[in-house]
Amino acid sequence: MQKCRPGCYHAAVPADERALTDALAALDDHRDDELRIDGLAATELAERYDTPLYVFSARALDDRLAAVRAALGARVELLYSIKANPSLAVTGRLRRGGAGAEVASLGELHLALAAGHDAPSLRFAGPGKTEVEIAAAVALGLGTFHVESHDEIDTIAAAATAAHRRVRVAVRVNLPQQLAGARMRMGGRSSRFGIDEDQVPAAIERVGQHPHLDLAGLHVYAGTQCFDAGAFVQHATAIVTRAAAWERELGVPLDELDLGGGFGVPTSAGDPTFDLAAAGRGLGELIAAHDRPTRRWFVELGRYLTAPCGVYLTRVVRTKDSGGERHVVLDGGMHQCAAAAGMGSVIKRAPLLVHATDLRGEDRAPVSLGGPLCTPADQFAADLELPPLAAGDLVAILNAGAYGISYSPTGFLSHATPAEVMVEAGKARVVRERGDSRDVLRGQQP
Repeated sequence: MQKCRPGCYHAAVPADERALTDALAALDDHRDDELRIDGLAATELAERYDTPLYVFSARALDDRLAAVRAALGARVELLYSIKANPSLAVTGRLRRGGAGAEVASLGELHLALAAGHDAPSLRFAGPGKTEVEIAAAVALGLGTFHVESHDEIDTIAAAATAAHRRVRVAVRVNLPQQLAGARMRMGGRSSRFGIDEDQVPAAIERVGQHPHLDLAGLHVYAGTQCFDAGAFVQHATAIVTRAAAWERELGVPLDELDLGGGFGVPTSAGDPTFDLAAAGRGLGELIAAHDRPTRRWFVELGRYLTAPCGVYLTRVVRTKDSGGERHVVLDGGMHQCAAAAGMGSVIKRAPLLVHATDLRGEDRAPVSLGGPLCTPADQFAADLELPPLAAGDLVAILNAGAYGISYSPTGFLSHATPAEVMVEAGKARVVRERGDSRDVLRGQQP
């Protein structure tokens, strides 16, 4: 068993076998000991594109999107939360597969447009939209703003008036009950996200007072990495119930209901799996009870769509023994794959990590794995049992297709950012070029 010590990872418990098996199966049918992604060996990809490297499986992305759309049903419009992976290739592929998009910055809006989305179909969320972002989004013809404060309503109204445009807004509601089972909660008693339930009627009336604003409906998003399908359906039911009450009390239609998302994805040892079928059944019953011809239903997902399609490949630089323990130093670390290193987590656990050329190795021993940064925080796992690793071997972090480079402190130590590659039907192409060590100088003046 793992030794308990300050700052250590609770990683001695073996990774959940189902999660690991599912993650590998999503990438390829592994008939030997080497990791393959849509038919290409991890070693071939690493040799061709160097490491560290992000690899995205087109097939895994397509399969995930198809499974979600089938489970949620035809009445639910699926939105991709671009923040999860602001890749032009990933966003464009999801669009072609039928997913809409939700943006949370002007940069993400530009990316969504470049990926082929029409501005009127896009929805802009987030509590800190600036006046510049709002004005630019209005000018570009953005479809709907999710408003999160009374002040924001007035700011959007001013921008709409100045642009001589009518703008649609949906009120993001902060329900008093938290989303049970969510690892990261974004609602409840007090939150910077959304408008408290008891303040919503005043917010709706405020929207109605502005002649350039149109009330679209309601939005709720209470948390992410929720592994309890029942809790998600219960939370969705709460906002639908409140919508019906406000319609009666205020005499306004609330035709669009964005029920949020945040479905959990196993990314660490011991993580459970989310019951997508149960969520689909629950939403189906909820929609059947409250549907009408003018109503639109939305679910927004980011990590759940993209995590399974991604692999972070990193190579062993060297190994050493210290204090009776085995250490492996990698060329990739938390500055490029921060989520896998536990950044933002209360309890750090080992990611779904494998020896890329020895998937079924029986000869295993505890080892600590970390990256090249000058901080003890740059560690993926401690005392994790793996087959022997030597300099030059490949390590793969699975379910890494969400919150990769974009969530990571890429400026730490000024390493070049890794390339991103999309693999489809046995062929790979670069979808984001590798950075350069001289990028650190870009824009600087002595």
